[in-house]
Amino acid sequence: VVPVSPWILSAAVALHKQYPALNLVLYVMDDWQGHHECHQLPYSRWRRRLLVQAINRANVRFAVSREMATHYEDAFGKSWLVAHNGVRKDSIQLEAANGRKSRQVFLAGDVNVFRFDAVMAFAEAIERHNRRNGKPIEFVVMGEVAEQHRSALSSLRAVKLLSRRAHAECLETMKAADLLYLPLAFSKQSSRISLYSLPTKLPEYLASGKSVLFHAPKESAMFRVAERYDLTPRLATINPDALDAFVESWAQAEQNGVQTNLRTQRALVEEFDIDRLSRSFQAAFV
Repeated sequence: VVPVSPWILSAAVALHKQYPALNLVLYVMDDWQGHHECHQLPYSRWRRRLLVQAINRANVRFAVSREMATHYEDAFGKSWLVAHNGVRKDSIQLEAANGRKSRQVFLAGDVNVFRFDAVMAFAEAIERHNRRNGKPIEFVVMGEVAEQHRSALSSLRAVKLLSRRAHAECLETMKAADLLYLPLAFSKQSSRISLYSLPTKLPEYLASGKSVLFHAPKESAMFRVAERYDLTPRLATINPDALDAFVESWAQAEQNGVQTNLRTQRALVEEFDIDRLSRSFQAAFV
């Protein structure tokens, strides 16, 4: 059960009451309260009671990040495991290069309330850089852009919106990019999602062998992953001056593309090894 809707939880709880021998496994990808706050839904007592019932009835509970698991253990008094998207060890790229003369920044994923303010602030910094310099940076977004955000992003000449594409094409575009961009929102409305959730593209980014910019609040689960393994670059602000300084520094650096190192490999093995994650997840159904 992914508790995006209270009706899903309601159906799961009702079914388990009727057939209590069923093995109920609960997986939370986006924080329940944070999801409601992002979409301005009522986080009512009835909805909270449903969540507690589902958690108490579940035989196994999974959270998408260590930080979410710790918070939910404190809040609900149950044990939580962690499950996330992962990669195989043999898929890690030790080097990556491209033959383009221009610089390209790539974002794989949808642009919505969960990340828009970070994306927009970074895109505007790239736009300002391009106006000041002869060597432009192209910011490519491969994912759906929420209608309320599309006009703001498409008005920037530096931004190229590609919509969703096949997974294979996404991976190929990663290989061609100079910097992979991984954002989460800084707004109060999205604070709990940023705090506890992890982007599903994170392990694929790390395995690509390319430099990854972690752009998220310092307290977020994503930023804490970067801090745990000292993964750089990372930026915990949408301040225009700080973004301008980063973009200028990155654009002037001689080596931008290759990033895979021992710290990255350690993060992939310890947190995103698909074989270990699969064993843990599949054990819940035995």
